[in-house]
Amino acid sequence: STSLYIVCSQGDPNMESLQSVVSKIIPNVIQSDTGYLVDGSYGGNAVDVAVTDTGLECQCFVAQVSNGECEHVRIVRDYLANNPIPDDKPVITQADADYYLAKVADLDEILTANTESATKQIDRIKLWLEVETDKIQRKKDYYLLALDNYMHLNDFSTKRLVNGTLKVRSQQPEIKITDEDEVLTDERFVRLIPEKRAIDKAALRKYCTQTGEEVAGTEVILKPHKFSYKLNGGA
Repeated sequence: STSLYIVCSQGDPNMESLQSVVSKIIPNVIQSDTGYLVDGSYGGNAVDVAVTDTGLECQCFVAQVSNGECEHVRIVRDYLANNPIPDDKPVITQADADYYLAKVADLDEILTANTESATKQIDRIKLWLEVETDKIQRKKDYYLLALDNYMHLNDFSTKRLVNGTLKVRSQQPEIKITDEDEVLTDERFVRLIPEKRAIDKAALRKYCTQTGEEVAGTEVILKPHKFSYKLNGGA
């Protein structure tokens, strides 16, 4: 886990009263392994100053328009210059701890609100996408039906057009087994599996397709031809 260090003022005891006044004006700095959190003056929003290979980096607006220079970066530099990082984690007061805990609570509330807002937006987006997809698909179905009819009326199996290729393929009927035991009584459609009798579905399909007969214990389900298209330049 990321360790946190509180950079506290450690000046001359004789300067305690002055530092007390300064600490009310200059934001506190909290250090982690990746950067610094500069707490805003008078309870303002804290700003994260990251440590990068090129130095300190702040994401505030001023830093973005002034080549990385801003008050937050300067505050961190001042602290580093005047308050070397101690070997041990410095002690903070109970008031400081309670203040930081309040900040954590505020951030938790923001996080919860953001999550709830995002969830609502995601649900709305999904609903929007579902409605729009349905409308688009219904329009698309009209065009595909017209193209299917075009292929059928002209007895085309494949037709290359400027924008793509249309294809029509007949499909084999589906043979649905409604009574397996009854089909197994017909030796024409039986194949032997070691120590087990099983329906030879390939032979059954071939017979039903060639003769048009519906064998006892089966149901022949005719399938419509398969229409497909491929757009030029598309996947």
